[in-house]
Amino acid sequence: MGKNSVIYVQTFEKGLQLLELLVEEKHVTVTSVAKRMGMQKSASYRFLSTLRLHGYVDKDQHNNYVLTDKLSKLGKGILPKRDFDQIAIQFLDELAKKNKDNNGICNLGMWNGKDIVYRLQSTNSSYAQFSVGRSVPAYCSALGKAILAHLPEKDLNAYLQRTEFATFTEKTTSSPEQLLRDLEEVRKRGYAVMDGELYPSLKGLAIPILSEKVPVKYAVSVTQTIYGPIDGFVNAMLGPLRDTVEDLVSYVDYYGFS
Repeated sequence: MGKNSVIYVQTFEKGLQLLELLVEEKHVTVTSVAKRMGMQKSASYRFLSTLRLHGYVDKDQHNNYVLTDKLSKLGKGILPKRDFDQIAIQFLDELAKKNKDNNGICNLGMWNGKDIVYRLQSTNSSYAQFSVGRSVPAYCSALGKAILAHLPEKDLNAYLQRTEFATFTEKTTSSPEQLLRDLEEVRKRGYAVMDGELYPSLKGLAIPILSEKVPVKYAVSVTQTIYGPIDGFVNAMLGPLRDTVEDLVSYVDYYGFS
């Protein structure tokens, strides 16, 4: 088939060749794929990462890429379901590479109807003030405000009526009226800020995962421990955070996660 044919897609062909290479070699690295297929390492990484996100490959204990059983299941007419956590943690890991300073941590938070539960976490540090499985009040966390700002009005009103606004620091939101003002700012900016409201030096940014297919339930945040203004942190991490959430939204839309 001629390379200029209207039904020829070179990028898709590369993907198929990579799958064949994986079947042949059993396990590959970014470098080995780049050499065998004559491409840049950055392109090799993107191909492998895409296959991993869609569940066709995974990493073994030596950090090699290996085929999963998805291909064989497809051949048998079985369409495996993708797990939201499996996809989300890969995006958090990539985001964490850009959030290295000041005990940087990347989180996926889940709204349980009352509080925010830390569902997934990726960090370059062994220290985390709020670890996976722990819950924090929604009204004074970046993750919580990102989600509350996009709840249906009746759900938000119900939350305000039943919530006691405990004070953790001098910056903690202390009333429903103050929270409503904060949430209006979140909607205008497109992201939520936590500036020492849970813990004096803990700064955070969060953006909700908004999809037309599912109610708002998750948000992604980046946090750092900073003794000073938050401006530099916002300037450095808002762009990467937005990119990560946009990618996650596309996968939520594609797979229909709930």
